Amino acid sequence: MNKKQRVYVVLLGVFFLNSIEIGLFLENIRYGRKINQEDFVSGVVSMRQYQRYRNGQCEITYDKLEQFAVKLGIPMKKLLAEFEKEKSSRVHLINQYYNAVVNRDLTKAKDLKGQIEKTKLFDEDQKLLFAHANMVEDHLAGKISKEEATEFASLSINFPAVLKQKYLTDIEVLVLGFLLSLMEGEDQKKLLRKLSQLFENEDLILSNQNNNAASLILMRMAKMYGTQKDFAQVVRLCDIGIKRGNEATSIYLLEFFFYYKALAHFRLESYDLFEESLFRCYNVLHLEGNKKKIEKFTVLIEKDFHINFDGFVMNYLKKRIM
Repeated sequence: MNKKQRVYVVLLGVFFLNSIEIGLFLENIRYGRKINQEDFVSGVVSMRQYQRYRNGQCEITYDKLEQFAVKLGIPMKKLLAEFEKEKSSRVHLINQYYNAVVNRDLTKAKDLKGQIEKTKLFDEDQKLLFAHANMVEDHLAGKISKEEATEFASLSINFPAVLKQKYLTDIEVLVLGFLLSLMEGEDQKKLLRKLSQLFENEDLILSNQNNNAASLILMRMAKMYGTQKDFAQVVRLCDIGIKRGNEATSIYLLEFFFYYKALAHFRLESYDLFEESLFRCYNVLHLEGNKKKIEKFTVLIEKDFHINFDGFVMNYLKKRIM
């Protein structure tokens, strides 16, 4: 294990050893409410036992948690609601960091990473996602090789043994999606089949919270099935991605889904569906209004289909009106 890999392992474990979920939360609230630690634990548990809670050596029972809530002067229901709220805000922050990394928004990624490092993360999924995002950032920046990135990502989710599990967490699926972009040959095909099974029944993906990450995985999968000339799978995956975007009222990667869907229908000689998909791709591009992206897709589309993109849209609208 090299120096850089050891850093990621630290991020996964040692760096967060003093950040055990509810114990840390209670300690933060206690400090914020200006309650002396000795007074806080008095009549509930010994100071030694309280330290065990904080260090994760044993779990806090419900009745003890209720007594601590009384000490804090906060109703138990509200205390638990605040705990979940704080936990969710941290998950959102790390998701933003990951999305900034994969979109290569380096300034935003650096700012978010700084915010995360100032907080005290404690959830296992949060540890994994933050460590993974940090590694992906280094890989995209050329600081670690493809082989090193593959090794760390595999180690972090116990790949390939994880493929035997029926249910996977959203973070595990995210890491598998990253591995999909690195692997080749039979390993890539095996991984592609597993991810396809998961997205056929998304109930098998636990805690599916990062919609952008799921869209990114679906886009990569659609592209790979296209190279394998499995155009029916391309259409199916693009439809899933489009549905997710509509449900989340997000246009993230929709231009890719409509573009790949148009390509697939063209190869399948379903020309009406091809035209509809290509028209929707045009709409998404101009709705977002990113000039560089519009130029990029116009070049791709005009090369792929030997058409003038703007002219195609005008003719499509004329046919619809008539």
